Amino acid sequence: MKILYLNTTYQCGGAETVTSQLFQGMRERGHEVYEIVSYDRRHSELPPGVHVLYGSPGMRILNRLITGNHGNRSLHIRYSRWYIRRFIRRHKIDVVHLNNPHDNFLGIRDIADLAGWCPLVWTLHDFWAMTGHCTYPHGCEDRWKDGCLTCGCLNNYPALRTDAAHALFLEKQRAFRKHKIVFTVPSDWMKHQFDASHLKGLACVRIYNSLNTALWKPLDREAVRSRYELDGRKKILGFIAADPQKKLKGMDFLLEALKKLPEPEEYLLLVAGKDSLGLRDLDAGFQVRHLGYLHTQKELNEFYGMADLLVNPSVYETFGLTNIEAMACGTPVAAFPVCTMPELIDDSCGYLAASVSAEALGETILRAFDDSATLREKGRRSREKAERLFSEKAMLDQFERLYAMEREG
Repeated sequence: MKILYLNTTYQCGGAETVTSQLFQGMRERGHEVYEIVSYDRRHSELPPGVHVLYGSPGMRILNRLITGNHGNRSLHIRYSRWYIRRFIRRHKIDVVHLNNPHDNFLGIRDIADLAGWCPLVWTLHDFWAMTGHCTYPHGCEDRWKDGCLTCGCLNNYPALRTDAAHALFLEKQRAFRKHKIVFTVPSDWMKHQFDASHLKGLACVRIYNSLNTALWKPLDREAVRSRYELDGRKKILGFIAADPQKKLKGMDFLLEALKKLPEPEEYLLLVAGKDSLGLRDLDAGFQVRHLGYLHTQKELNEFYGMADLLVNPSVYETFGLTNIEAMACGTPVAAFPVCTMPELIDDSCGYLAASVSAEALGETILRAFDDSATLREKGRRSREKAERLFSEKAMLDQFERLYAMEREG
């Protein structure tokens, strides 16, 4: 099959990781694969078949001009539309797999037309297709289910300057039923959200995000800690976030929880991702080791492998790849009981706080370290669950079957 993947950017977060997995996995299975992205901020060395629409400074200026200075309310983004349509025809694409189209990559009506040009599979990594404008309707009290009649969260990503949320909602409601689109979502929780949205009744399949459990694996914890010169006597907590300043990542809850822990000198917080002033401001008794951005699978595997417990204080997740990465490495996860967290983490393999609060998170951390034997056992069971539910082969098999069905009509 000839498969075209579309995503806003090449490297950034979870959606990009999944898109790259599919791109590489389907190529290894013998399919002819391509990917088109809007931009690549890291200026990566791109694999053959990956194309960037707005790669140069001049093209990025063009994108601003044709999207109202990134107004996030475009119905058509004509250069993106022209380029992709020409690409589909030139390469005789069998199936298009759309991932994140927002952030001024594709207009709402462009997506409807795309589904008319070629069989279209669309993975919803966030809520953008279901809301007036935002990817995560955190704080809106479910107004998106009623049509985003008014929006009190205009700054939610991608932000709107004026309240056009209801008009955009109506455009999506019309556009995404114009031609057949087969949707996929990465969790049962997201399937419930889909069925509560204006997309209800359309084809939607749950396909878990995944990882290669032959690569992500438990390591000799003491040996890895020694290589990184970490004190093996410490209780080591892991925290990872590309941008911890984002409120949804819950860093404020984590900082308050850590300040409440008795005997802080017994702990070490191991951090990966963007640096944060908040982390630097922790009391002197609490040791923090910041590793910065980790770009390779090996580095991330070592990060998880050094931690006794990964703390994920996120308050809004449609999946949470960091959870299953840690689990595959034999590191249990502590999280809030929100969104997909109870689906990925249960009492057999991890820890869920009693509520979304710093107090509950602190109590959960204490509970995890109260019984070291149970903590180790949960790590072993985390690995078992990752192998059972989140294998890359299972994800690739499901998408390959779906692509074949859509190509055949």
